[in-house]
Amino acid sequence: MARIEGDGAARFFGAAVALVFAIQLAGPLALRAQTGAQDQTNEIISPRPLSDLALLLEERYAKPVTFEEPVWAWRGDVVVKGSDENARFAQWLVDRRFELPDGLIPGAATDLNAALLGKILDAYHSQNADGTRFKVLESRLGLHIVPAQYHNASGQLVPVASLLDVRVTVPYEARMASAHLRALCDAVTAAAGTKMQVSAPGLDLFFAANALVPQKFAAQLLPEKDRAIYSFVWGAREMSAREALLSLIDSSATTLRWSLLCQPSAQAANRFCSLNVTPLQVRDTGPDGKPMSRTLTYDRGVKPAFGPPMAAPE
Repeated sequence: MARIEGDGAARFFGAAVALVFAIQLAGPLALRAQTGAQDQTNEIISPRPLSDLALLLEERYAKPVTFEEPVWAWRGDVVVKGSDENARFAQWLVDRRFELPDGLIPGAATDLNAALLGKILDAYHSQNADGTRFKVLESRLGLHIVPAQYHNASGQLVPVASLLDVRVTVPYEARMASAHLRALCDAVTAAAGTKMQVSAPGLDLFFAANALVPQKFAAQLLPEKDRAIYSFVWGAREMSAREALLSLIDSSATTLRWSLLCQPSAQAANRFCSLNVTPLQVRDTGPDGKPMSRTLTYDRGVKPAFGPPMAAPE
């Protein structure tokens, strides 16, 4: 089986990354950062400033910073677009502004740790006193921004948890990485009563289970019998969904990160969250000596090979 290396690898991953981020940014939960050239400003104006900030921190420090938000319930957190407030996609998060103090701009400090991220959150809360409050968790993967308090449907500021705090059990089975992630999201949906859907295009490619990647992004087109070489046994028993997710991506050949973004709606039945799992985008220097963004792939010592080509349709 051919190794993935050289110019072929660059073209392959360039296409894969373009696919991943085109799909992620095309959906209804797309981030709408309005900061322009992020290197030239310390201001973020966005429906999700902390999600945008997490991506900036990852790029600067090459360290995962995940983001999770609550299932939104308060009318004060949203704006209505369209004439029917009760329509499924009528509500959208309001834009919020966050100006980072000079000493907290990504890259100003030599190291990113929980204490520094906590200071950044303190600054955010000070500037957005009427908004949701977040806290920092730390794990073997990196740092996590998670909700701590939000306004309930009555507008009261109350403690809140993320969908990834829900305790789940996922049967131990042999599946591809993408199927494991869907099984985890299905378990959260069943336990929480709020739908959690997957947005992780290219996951099997970046995961490289058994040091193999499927040809041409065609993992989900493979017959069941041909998926075995990309499959491995995984499951979870009575643990938080976050810990289950960490245990799953422990086996990935690529360091992966996530964001959990939730779509508000006037009707509780129409609210859902999207779990976006992607590789890190990190800062690098291009051939021309100028700064550039690079997708970090296969950084865990695995040199994967392509799996066998798909058989021609009969």
